[in-house]
Amino acid sequence: MIFNRKYYKLCFIIYMFINTLALGYLGIETNYLFIPLLIWALVIIGHDIYKKEFKIKKNYSLLMLVQGFILLLATILNSYSDLNSYVIAIMQLVIYLLIFNNPASMTKKDIVEEVKMIIPLVNVLVGFASLVSIGMFIVRFSSLANGWTLGMVGSRLFGVYFNSNPAAFLACITIVLALIAIRENFKGKPWYLVNIGVQIVYILLTKCRVALIILVVIIIMVGYYFLIRRRPYSMFKRIMLVLGLVFIITSASLLGQGIVEFVPQMQGIASKETSRFQTDKIKEAGHLLISGDIEDFYKGLTIIDEVSNGRVSLTKAALQIWQTDPLIGIGANNFKKIGIQETDVLEYWAVQVVHSHNVFLEALVTTGVIGFIIFVIFFFKCVLMSFNVLKVSQGKEIYFIVQMFIMIVLSEFIGSLSDYGVFYIYSLSATLAWCFLGYLFTYQNIINSSDSLK
Repeated sequence: MIFNRKYYKLCFIIYMFINTLALGYLGIETNYLFIPLLIWALVIIGHDIYKKEFKIKKNYSLLMLVQGFILLLATILNSYSDLNSYVIAIMQLVIYLLIFNNPASMTKKDIVEEVKMIIPLVNVLVGFASLVSIGMFIVRFSSLANGWTLGMVGSRLFGVYFNSNPAAFLACITIVLALIAIRENFKGKPWYLVNIGVQIVYILLTKCRVALIILVVIIIMVGYYFLIRRRPYSMFKRIMLVLGLVFIITSASLLGQGIVEFVPQMQGIASKETSRFQTDKIKEAGHLLISGDIEDFYKGLTIIDEVSNGRVSLTKAALQIWQTDPLIGIGANNFKKIGIQETDVLEYWAVQVVHSHNVFLEALVTTGVIGFIIFVIFFFKCVLMSFNVLKVSQGKEIYFIVQMFIMIVLSEFIGSLSDYGVFYIYSLSATLAWCFLGYLFTYQNIINSSDSLK
């Protein structure tokens, strides 16, 4: 059992779930469960090397291993690094070595066994946390301690999590896992159906715009698979049906956002917030940006910055931070500390977060030009691999599972384009994305070994 990565992954998921909670509210700065997990990881790696199971000759594993060592080296060399910086860098390396990279002898049966244990665990953990969080919304609970807010933050629901956005991405991935459980007839099917509803409600209450987009993509993919893909429709009709799905889903989400405001209104709490998508401002900014006038261009840029909660200013600050060590980057957990010293004082608010809110920019900032190039190469390999696995599994029973695995990875990637990315151990959603991406690469290895998918 101690040498089995399946059980290690389950314990690692629990560790990562704890990291997503608002530990700062309790005054906990470091989750010291990383110590036994790190020792266990070293034991597994040593055992797998002895048994010749630990192989990283596949270039996709080697790419991320090199990127992980660059992150660790940059963290060691940066004078701003603290204990949490080292924990993040080391545990990110563990993710690459044991969560993403699978044993050389792993089979489809092994993947099925792991997934059958991961799905119930994630659904129980996230389902319980979301129910507690929704309860906080119903009673409008909000509490501040040690600079951390629990429950409601303004009109948005954080609940028991440290941040509503990565929690919303996790809810999206939990929905996909529940769909797999339902499709594969796991025990407790009604529970998975209920949990899907719970996660949708939680996503709506967080008012996370990106999570709503992810939710729309999930529903379109599932709807396409069951309602359109296997029907003899023409290409035009397929496109029209997909557009119809988009319209229905978007209308339903807008209606849902209106419904969730019913509770605070019943409690006599005024809600005056406009739509977080702010389409009118986006249209105005678009016209200003293409007007040809330099002053209008900057006005449009300012509006985009406001609508995106300061993402433009944050990007500018991130590039300034990157310039402090452009070759190998600043390492882990140093964004805010260096940002305070190196960026314009007027933009200090933009570095209150601990990262650059974009996965590619974060690769550049934390691991420099070298790590960025490695990550971009790896990204394109992932895209090609996904198309290849989908193509080979076309028409087979496993197609839906492969599609859902890709949806898990895609959910985190969409979220990481504007928020918490795949390089931080504060988000269980990122760990799950790495885990299922590893399964997809393993499927490709099986395909390349002429082992047909069942």
